[in-house]
Amino acid sequence: MVYWRIIQKSYRRNLQYRLSHFINNIASSIFGLVFIAIWAGVLEGREADSPYSMETMGHYITLSQCVLWVSTFLTPGLGIQTGVRSGAVSLDLMRPVHYFLYVISHELGKVGYNALYRSIPIGGVLGLFVGFSFPDQPVTYLLASLSLLLAVYLGLLLFFLTGITSFWTTEIRWAHYIVITLIFGLGGQMIPVNLLPGWLGEIAPYLPFAGVLYYPVMIYLEQVSPSGLLIQLGWGLALTIAALAVTQKARRKIEIQGG
Repeated sequence: MVYWRIIQKSYRRNLQYRLSHFINNIASSIFGLVFIAIWAGVLEGREADSPYSMETMGHYITLSQCVLWVSTFLTPGLGIQTGVRSGAVSLDLMRPVHYFLYVISHELGKVGYNALYRSIPIGGVLGLFVGFSFPDQPVTYLLASLSLLLAVYLGLLLFFLTGITSFWTTEIRWAHYIVITLIFGLGGQMIPVNLLPGWLGEIAPYLPFAGVLYYPVMIYLEQVSPSGLLIQLGWGLALTIAALAVTQKARRKIEIQGG
């Protein structure tokens, strides 16, 4: 119940910024249309030689823009570095809750808000231009939903691990930019990872960044095998173990910088 109440409070807090986020949605929709236009130019006259049709790529970009808001556009470092810098983290560590779950719960409220007020509206706008895609197999809805949940969890883990480095460095902007760049470049934000050149295209599908964007989108479009869920699950377990281990070390390392 404690974590559920934290999620609810975080969700309600984000409701205060709906107008500002509406403007962000317009910008995100414009970016999506630009990416779709780029693919239209790339595939013009070459669609027969491409593994994906223009229709598929239009749906891919649309869904990617939607998934970004729940798995990638999270609070940098999940806000951990702010607590370390102000000293508030000392109180967070004293609370009768697990610090990892406490931080994740705070961000889950934002994820739920983004899903309702960002992903769905953006998907609706872009869908008016490229059409709406619906899987042929009913089981795909279940598989895609599981993949999306795993994508959100992987994103939270990556950002948590980024944020908790502030116990040692206090400044995590550099780490945040690296993680975002890797997710965009190797996660398939604009280009499906299997189209990346050379060895990048061979290893990218097995990295955690593909689990954040590529797999939930491609499983929904029925373009990849559901075995992608195993890759997501494997990285989810590995990163969870890493997050819990680092959290234990952080408890012994903490140095209050202020407050």
